[in-house]
Amino acid sequence: MNSARIIQGLGRVPILGSALRSLARRYREGSVVTIKHGEAAGFRWKRHHRYLNGYWIGQYELEIQAALKRELRAGDTFFDVGANAGFFTLLASRFVGTEGKCVAFDPLAMNQESIREQIELNGLSHCHGVEVAISDAPGEDAFSFLSIDSARGQLGTTAPLADSTITVKVITLDEASERWGPPDFIKLDVEGAEGKALAGAKHLITEVRPGWLIEIHNDECEVAVREILTAAGYQFLQVDGALIRQGSKLPHHVIARHPAR
Repeated sequence: MNSARIIQGLGRVPILGSALRSLARRYREGSVVTIKHGEAAGFRWKRHHRYLNGYWIGQYELEIQAALKRELRAGDTFFDVGANAGFFTLLASRFVGTEGKCVAFDPLAMNQESIREQIELNGLSHCHGVEVAISDAPGEDAFSFLSIDSARGQLGTTAPLADSTITVKVITLDEASERWGPPDFIKLDVEGAEGKALAGAKHLITEVRPGWLIEIHNDECEVAVREILTAAGYQFLQVDGALIRQGSKLPHHVIARHPAR
């Protein structure tokens, strides 16, 4: 991890960071490399220019990489909700092992293409991609994003990233749990719709009580996450595992654990 942190630090130096990013963007579209840094070191990765270079370099969100390593156990079932290119699905597959399972949920076909590529390149038969969005009710919904070739977006037509809109299939986390087995841990990053995703996970939250790693995108999201999980008896922690005092503002990334697990 030390080499990954050095690269991450260099990337934050304005002039040097710009030069490194310019150099990294010169790779051939669709070329395959071996990740050399971070917790994903040793995995193969098929590169696409629509995604962050930090994926294939291996230094993307090092604190989140460390948190997943700490929270996941061999044999766990991991849900990657808002999986994007599949980097964290790939990473989690190492921690849960072949006796575990990773399920990557993302409604965009281009993201699912990348997820399938990374799974096949690394022979991860215990990982699966599912082309759906996660929300509070099953059916269909609008999905808005910046441009038709963008790999990020969110549910709804009033989203800030609303230059383009498509219709996507939607299921709830409770339904996903019935189809692919109850998860032990869920990474939830759906660009501000985290509250709606949790609203569709009533059985999971009250009966299964998985752990969560949630990205908090705005104040509305924070309120929903806090209210739903606090009501179910969850505790909130920093990504380094430190307990967050009750009533404190939730950070951008937060872990939620239930004392009963």
